[in-house]
Amino acid sequence: MPRPVPSTPLPDHSNQPAVLWLFSPIRSGSSITVYAAGAGLDCPVADEVFGPWDRTGAPYHYPPSQVALMRAFETAGHTLAPAVVAGADVLFGALARGHRTIAGEPAGLVICKHPHESIAPEDIRRLWPHHRAATLLRNPLYALNSLFVRGWDEATGGGTMLSYFSTIARRWLADPNRLVYEDLKRDPAAYFARLFAAWGLEPDKDAIARAVRYRESNYHHSSKARQAEDTGRVKSERAWRVPEPILGAYLADPLMREVFAAAGWPASRDAYPAPEPG
Repeated sequence: MPRPVPSTPLPDHSNQPAVLWLFSPIRSGSSITVYAAGAGLDCPVADEVFGPWDRTGAPYHYPPSQVALMRAFETAGHTLAPAVVAGADVLFGALARGHRTIAGEPAGLVICKHPHESIAPEDIRRLWPHHRAATLLRNPLYALNSLFVRGWDEATGGGTMLSYFSTIARRWLADPNRLVYEDLKRDPAAYFARLFAAWGLEPDKDAIARAVRYRESNYHHSSKARQAEDTGRVKSERAWRVPEPILGAYLADPLMREVFAAAGWPASRDAYPAPEPG
């Protein structure tokens, strides 16, 4: 369905910070990516500021404009109506001014994490030409398993979430700077270098090293909630709880098979753990 085109002039963004967007599905490594990138680039993170949560309290402490933005986004039917764009500019500006860099200056960059399908990279290009976006994907079967092993089954809405993952996967396929979570594990330095390049940045080796150190020292098990990462596999890789019908639906889906091939993920049943009893 075509997205609504604003019928009123958009505000002037010339005095706003550059915003670096990361789009991804849920449980795909977006939290560790953006917070590590923020540590590397010395800039704040706008973590799902469009909702559906009020994040003015701990641990985020975002300004009250975050609630106003969340409500405007809901009223606009989860579209980037002019009031939403203006509200986002207010919040991004406040986050940048409230962050003091190592040099003691306000941040000129803000990283925005949006693990939802409601905003697309083309929206950013149309409405905020000075912003940059990258798309991250994790093998959706492991992303789903992360929900099931935590007992967060309600997040699936009782379905397969295939439509949700497919929407973001199509955008990932179209993104020349696309990322996969598995590369963060294989070669974190190369992963962050690719991410920064996707955002149009040329950070020095120190910025990449800071991001890698953060990633090695922290494990974000839910958004900003973090703990020291243990030496074993992350929780979603220590047990297997994806129902067989859901696994079969993904492995049989033509789009998913195309995505799995592009990402280098196996698409046969025997490549994944056997069903757990019970």
